[in-house]
Amino acid sequence: MSKKFAMIIMDPEFDPQRQQARLDTPHTETHIRTVRSPEEAVELAVQLADQGFGSLEVCGAFGEELARRMYEAAGRRLTVGYVVCPPDQLEANERFWNS
Repeated sequence: MSKKFAMIIMDPEFDPQRQQARLDTPHTETHIRTVRSPEEAVELAVQLADQGFGSLEVCGAFGEELARRMYEAAGRRLTVGYVVCPPDQLEANERFWNS
C-alpha cells in the first residue's frame, strides 16, 4: 500500500482542473494540486482526507492560520504543513513576489 501525499499551491489565476500533477514512486503517491482561494483550499483538504491522504504541504501564501483551518476542517485526518521563508530572506522573497 502506498502513502498518499499532496502539495497545494494557490493563485487566483490557476485552473485547478487542468493544473495538477501526480508523481508516483513504489511507496508514495505525490500529488501537486492548485487552488484559487482559501475556501477552495479548505474544501480540497477535506476531499484529500476523504481520499486517504495522510500528509499535505501548502505554499507560503497559506500561512499558519489557513493551514490550521484546513487541518481542523479535514477532521485532523491529515497533517498540514506550510512552507516558510527564513527571516533573513524575507526581503528578497517579497521583492520577487511584488515585482
